[in-house]
Amino acid sequence: MIEAVILGIALAMDAMAVSIVNGIKYKDYGARQMFIASFSFGFFQGLMPLLGYLIFYPFLPYIEKIDHWIVLIALSAIGINMIKESFEKEDIKSSDNVFTFRILIAESIATAIDALSSGVILPTLKINPYLACFIIFLCTFVICLIAHRLGKKIGLLLKDKATMAGGIILIMLGIKTVLEHLNII
Repeated sequence: MIEAVILGIALAMDAMAVSIVNGIKYKDYGARQMFIASFSFGFFQGLMPLLGYLIFYPFLPYIEKIDHWIVLIALSAIGINMIKESFEKEDIKSSDNVFTFRILIAESIATAIDALSSGVILPTLKINPYLACFIIFLCTFVICLIAHRLGKKIGLLLKDKATMAGGIILIMLGIKTVLEHLNII
């Protein structure tokens, strides 16, 4: 069971980083949004290894060849948009600064897509694969709840620079994912 907890914590790191950024970026991001986002991140982090285990096991070698590029493109697009927004005047109301369901699902999938490949190790764990995925969900959910709160505090400290910092973090996270998959780091 400890292996599933360690796997859950490791898989939650991308979602944690995005949760911090969301806490920084969205000014009206309250407890309800934090709970829903944390649940969504946890759900997809738990679902992807299960899909990898049940459905995509024969196709994992093909998916692994491109999953890191999908993560890079998705997180970079969000990050570049955030950096661009940081240069806009504060008094201009931007609909892009509203946390939407579409953004939530895109972030949840982007941060969890590389977890598909972890489905191949589920049979090696000494617990039921379904229980392992539930543990991954719980770890991600709790970590993201904490990360959202941390992001809010960072946002209050950084003020105008918070959105730019969040964008840079997302781009760096995408680059890190590619570098890890290419075995550069």
